[in-house]
Amino acid sequence: MKKHILSVAVLALAVMLSTFTSCRKPQAEDTTPAKEGLYLGIVGFNSELYTMPLGLLNQDTKHNFENFVDGLSMQNGTILYHAVNTGLNSLAAAKIPENLINVSVVTFTDGLDQGSYVLSENYNSGSEYLTAVNRRINHELIGGTNISAYSIGVRGSDVSDIESFRNNLKKLSSDPVHNVFEVNNMNEASDMFARIAQQLYNQSTLYNVTLKLPAQEPNTRIRFTFDNVIDASESQCYIEGTYIRNGGRGQLTEIQYVGMECMSGVTVTASTEGIFDVFVFQNLTDMGGNQISTDYVKEWNWLGSSSQWQYNSEFTPSGNTQTVNEYKSAMIMLVLDCSSSLGSDFINVKTAANGFIETLSGNYNGR
Repeated sequence: MKKHILSVAVLALAVMLSTFTSCRKPQAEDTTPAKEGLYLGIVGFNSELYTMPLGLLNQDTKHNFENFVDGLSMQNGTILYHAVNTGLNSLAAAKIPENLINVSVVTFTDGLDQGSYVLSENYNSGSEYLTAVNRRINHELIGGTNISAYSIGVRGSDVSDIESFRNNLKKLSSDPVHNVFEVNNMNEASDMFARIAQQLYNQSTLYNVTLKLPAQEPNTRIRFTFDNVIDASESQCYIEGTYIRNGGRGQLTEIQYVGMECMSGVTVTASTEGIFDVFVFQNLTDMGGNQISTDYVKEWNWLGSSSQWQYNSEFTPSGNTQTVNEYKSAMIMLVLDCSSSLGSDFINVKTAANGFIETLSGNYNGR
């Protein structure tokens, strides 16, 4: 009888455990993409880290980031490598928007690293830690996107090892030639913050230009000039391609972009509006990445019989062109030195950082 009671008890316990276990099934991983937009995170550093997690930045939220910067305070210490690595960790752990096009780290410092390797069990020296951070910058992908890293340095009066200071700036960038800015004072640093902010905006905004014209005869050579010339052969800024029909749709093939850059490649297929072909050129910019003006666009056809370009007077900028800005998502990490060696310049660091935030939030207004 006791054995029977024990067996029933064991069976009941097993049923209870089974029921409890089934109620605690592991949650499925949330794979929903993050909302589209520009995400900003901030890491301040001295002997400690002060972090603001990645969050959407726009006109409605910018005060949160600016208030965080205003609240930063100085103290001794410069855990530079550890701060950049922490920023990279935040980017790697974040949910990714579907249309992510830009991942960037912007680092400002006035001195040399002090003690970062002590905060990690993986490295035995600062140089090992710096090498590891540099490897991450150059080889790690965030949502399939390469990291663009920029460094701004104002060498402090207490920095005697100039070579190490400059090596830090290079190793904390993704492009030691174009993304490193060693400047003489905070006024110059502020200019660099503003310049980088605008560059990041340009990288995350596609300037799409639409050109509309009636269907052409196959194999017609076409040139669109953008620099208000009176002769197409004198243009220094143009799109040129050969018109064909393919599957009932117009195409420009063998395209050349002169004095401009475009993401659309050498073949662009038009959409159709009656007898008109509508060509969209994605992210059409000048060589500096700035939006191309369509105020003076002209369309020309090559006349082989006379070996000259024929101007099409019926093609007008107001009636046949359109520019639409297409915004892509970006994730940006701002890493700021808050060490006491900055002295009275610390207030200027905050001003420069808030200008950086203002530029980005203004450009992304309404996202």
